[in-house]
Amino acid sequence: MTAPLTMPLFERALRRHLAVLPGLKGVQAFLGEGGDWTEAARLGDLPMQVHRRVLPAFDPDAGGAVEAMGEGQEGWLATYMVGGPGLDLVLILRLAGISPGELQTTLNAIEARTGWLLVAALNDREEAGEARALGGAVGAQVLIEAARARKRRVLADQWIARLEGAFQPALTGVCWVRAETPKLAAISGGGGIERPSDARQAIEALAGLALRHRTPMLTAPAEGPPPEGLDEDPGREDPLTARLLDEAQLLVERLGGARGLILPVWQGDRAGAVVVLIFPPGEGQGLRAEGAETLSGLLGEALTIQARAHPAPLRRFGNFLAGLFIALFGKTAWKLKLALLILVGAAVTLAFVPARIAPSFTARVEARERQVVSAPFDGFLSRAPFQLGDRVQGGDLLVAMEDADLRLRLNQIRARIAEIESEAATARAQRDTAQVRLLEAQREQAQVDLGLTERQLDLATFAAPSEAVVVGGDAWRRVGDRVRLGEPLMELATSGAFRVLAFVDEDWISDLPVGTPGSLLLTAYPDAPLSVTLAAMGGRPEQREGINSFPVWLDFDAAPALDLLDGMRGVARLDLGETSALKAWTRGAARWFRRTLWRWS
Repeated sequence: MTAPLTMPLFERALRRHLAVLPGLKGVQAFLGEGGDWTEAARLGDLPMQVHRRVLPAFDPDAGGAVEAMGEGQEGWLATYMVGGPGLDLVLILRLAGISPGELQTTLNAIEARTGWLLVAALNDREEAGEARALGGAVGAQVLIEAARARKRRVLADQWIARLEGAFQPALTGVCWVRAETPKLAAISGGGGIERPSDARQAIEALAGLALRHRTPMLTAPAEGPPPEGLDEDPGREDPLTARLLDEAQLLVERLGGARGLILPVWQGDRAGAVVVLIFPPGEGQGLRAEGAETLSGLLGEALTIQARAHPAPLRRFGNFLAGLFIALFGKTAWKLKLALLILVGAAVTLAFVPARIAPSFTARVEARERQVVSAPFDGFLSRAPFQLGDRVQGGDLLVAMEDADLRLRLNQIRARIAEIESEAATARAQRDTAQVRLLEAQREQAQVDLGLTERQLDLATFAAPSEAVVVGGDAWRRVGDRVRLGEPLMELATSGAFRVLAFVDEDWISDLPVGTPGSLLLTAYPDAPLSVTLAAMGGRPEQREGINSFPVWLDFDAAPALDLLDGMRGVARLDLGETSALKAWTRGAARWFRRTLWRWS
């Protein structure tokens, strides 16, 4: 894939009519209009800076000239000049590896074919003008409609409608740019843009490449390598530009297209949007680079018009405040006095208006009684039928350890005791007192082992003592795993016995005595506030959202009729009584002022 040229017809004509001539090793073409020259194409290998002495000596009646290459170089350097209707053409050519007779034939062929080159250049200029006109026409329609778009989403839909009507692309997307990052805002066909998808990622990636390129990008599949022996000058194309265009073409093909037009929309030096158009093979009307630049500039003007006609709510509020400030604090002193009088009057009024102080804090429901089920011994967990949030009834099996080895050991101990008793009976019959005492000691030790093993077997299963809710642990995930003695497996909370844990800002602690009434509104029950009372304060503060907060416990004034669960979150509001609106609204500022004054004194 090659970079899009501003003279595509001319370059194709140059490749078709001149690149195939024998002996041609390099060609450089310049087009001039009114004395201004532009390099239109460069193929193959040519000496540097030759055009600096050729272009100033342009004479449309001079025709062609041939001279030998410089010392140490083989071949001839030829120039050909022709003046067209409003457009001049200069060709600089390097020929080598042919005889003088073949040279004359090649020069005649070049002269005979320059007419085709001039026609192609004129067509390029005409198409560039048409592209600018088309881009301007579409952009003018967008400008007219921009002021009627109350939201940027509506503006994006207007752009898509106009661009689809003008160019018939297979896919059109509009991305807004915030913090140098493009985000898809609208897509043709009413496709969803909220969820991540391959198409959305590809469109946003194309927009990012256009922002790096900083100019409109026109992508197309590669046309194949140039004729053998006459390659493009590798230094003429920027490697970064070529790489960006290669990446863009791959993304276009991922979207199912063959060609792409990506327009970055600038508002001054800041990118405001990127428009992506994808064309299928052989369909849709394209747009040259000249028209793309015109359209991109007009889209930027439309974005500015929409922002000024329908500013964001925050900006409207800022404009209102700015206008109000200018109206009150103008150059005349009476306006300032009037503003001060209004402020004093408002303060006096608020000092007599009653208001209640009821600060609110984050809170959550917690169970009063909790029980942790731990591993009774080292072994493997065989059963754990309940998961987090499950309700269990009294007697339900919660966890069970693998006890096959314990039962085997229990049987072995019992058999050993029976064997010891048999041996003790024999020793008594033989009146072997020492052996009887030894066997009695062994029997007592075996009885102790028997009791310990039976105790472990009893602890191998744990049943719920009463109705409860599973609020912690991951025993149900660890069935079959090895656990250690004392390792927590499950946490239970007594069902129906709850209290509230709230976190109070340090600034309010001194104003909240035990017994302060309040209300709790849970997220799960937004229409059912519950009455609570401050019961106790914790002693370990926590940093919550950058504020030093203390835990406090709240008790329900009456048993809630709601189905509460451990961990439910909500907001607790504590009632501190009635005061004036001025004191309530300026409490924080007054405390800060007193602290600052004490620090400075």
